[in-house]
Amino acid sequence: MKNILKSIAFAAIVSVAASCEISEFTPNDFGEGMVVSNATNIQMALNTFYASRFPSLTEAYSSEGGSDYAIANSLSGRFTVGYDSKSESSFGGWGTVRDINYFLSLMESEACGVSGAEKANYVAQGRFFRALKYFEILTQYGDIPYFDHVVTAATGDEYKDRDSRDYVVLKINEDLDYAMENITAESKDATTVTKYVAAFVKMRVNLFEASFRKYNNVSTSVLGKAFSNYTVEDLYSEAASAAKFIMDSGKFELASSYRSLFTSKALDTKEVILGAATSSTIMGSQNTYYNYSNQKSLVRNFINTYLMKDGTAYTAKAGYATETFATEFKDRDPRLAAIVRTPGYKYSGKVVVPSIADQSAPLGYQIIKFSLDACPDGANDSKGGSNNNSVPVYRYAEVLLAYAEAKAELGQLSDADWAATVGAIRKRAGITGGLTSKPTAVDSYLKANFFPDVTDAAIMEIRRERACELCLEGQRVDDLLRWGRGELLAKASWTGINFPALDSAYDADGDGNADYYFTTSSSVPAESKSIAVKVDGSTGLAAVANGSVMQLVYKVPENNRYWAADGHLVLKALPYSEIELYSKNGHTLTQNPGY
Repeated sequence: MKNILKSIAFAAIVSVAASCEISEFTPNDFGEGMVVSNATNIQMALNTFYASRFPSLTEAYSSEGGSDYAIANSLSGRFTVGYDSKSESSFGGWGTVRDINYFLSLMESEACGVSGAEKANYVAQGRFFRALKYFEILTQYGDIPYFDHVVTAATGDEYKDRDSRDYVVLKINEDLDYAMENITAESKDATTVTKYVAAFVKMRVNLFEASFRKYNNVSTSVLGKAFSNYTVEDLYSEAASAAKFIMDSGKFELASSYRSLFTSKALDTKEVILGAATSSTIMGSQNTYYNYSNQKSLVRNFINTYLMKDGTAYTAKAGYATETFATEFKDRDPRLAAIVRTPGYKYSGKVVVPSIADQSAPLGYQIIKFSLDACPDGANDSKGGSNNNSVPVYRYAEVLLAYAEAKAELGQLSDADWAATVGAIRKRAGITGGLTSKPTAVDSYLKANFFPDVTDAAIMEIRRERACELCLEGQRVDDLLRWGRGELLAKASWTGINFPALDSAYDADGDGNADYYFTTSSSVPAESKSIAVKVDGSTGLAAVANGSVMQLVYKVPENNRYWAADGHLVLKALPYSEIELYSKNGHTLTQNPGY
């Protein structure tokens, strides 16, 4: 991980062009013998790929911005009005691919100082990083030019058009299969690549591709070529197989505590397959990020999807829609209290309510998942950089969820599979009902608000569980895109807590003390003894009638939440400048549909 491994930059060992485009690369062979002359130098070269491919500690806890279930001032430029090919200035970050291919070419040269299984282990790690990078580019652009060698003018393919995503997935799987078979390296602290990390990525790749094709009706390349390497069923089977490889290894299990997975100093290697760890010199700013005016908040439409503790749907409860903050968490999925501030939550030993007034959590569902329950430095955590809790990146719970999803999509999910996957995760969470047999009735709330086209009860519940268990771990946007529900990024309501009425003191947590005074005016009566919160929309926060109560809502300018009616935003645009460069040199780079 780049926050742990101190390594000499690859470019300092081997001079490689730093351009980000595929058509501009000329390698320099200076020092190539040194790069692969011995195991120490080879490992140092590999270490540089950690920095470019895995999230840092900060990225691991802040990777999820706005989505359907978490607010932000705005989404990425891709989901705003006016986004087009001229909005993109770079295409995929091909520098990493070039570096990896160059490294792999050196490993096959006479300069390589290792051989046999030792060499295969290092080559396998290099191929793993190539697969990981190509997967990232694939999810953004779909069909992409695939290179398994160093591109130069002499190779004649520097202006190659795009390969079918079907072919790219084949090549990714070949690299990952090689990695699973040949990586012998182990990781005692879950911070470096192992064969199980490779299997995890293979699981993600094939699950993403299967569902992307199925739910976005994709069956040909952008060049109109039918896929020939994989069917949707093949891909789901590959995902299930990779997940089972991890499950059958006997090396991983669910940790006993959901909360401690994100608050412990050391990564829990029972569950964490790969993570971002702190050290004596590397600390995080989780508490600062989530406690000080970052406009981070989950939304009530999503909070509603968490079950009751007995396994029944909260939204089947009479009067749930108008229930207020003080009571809505009663007898709910215990993970809620590990993810957001709930009534009675103590911070540094003092009961606190969500920070609504200062816009840290405008909608009232203040995130605590990655932060500690006290000031990390014992005095003032607003300065940042004092969190010592590590953060999971790949963990076993996602393996179980992926296996369940793939088997359900294949029509092969048994009650035993359910109990071993979703049931086990819910049991760990503290839920007591519905653990041993898969559901038979489609949840009406999820259907109406999130997935109107899902008719399979098990698939619906797996999607619920994936969102609840992996909340804020960076998967939600990709999940919505692969499930053909990108429109939720623009259309899902960003709703907040309910409260009785405007212009009156409100005891949010039911402890007998007034907490807030929601108002559209500029003054608050002194006798209210509460914190004034403006809900006139001037800061994005407003209040609307919700039956017998009022409800907070958060709105951003209209052009900051957008989804194209034809769905073409499911893929990014290739940069206009790169297409023009191809054209000027007598070649064609095909654009994605809709741009």
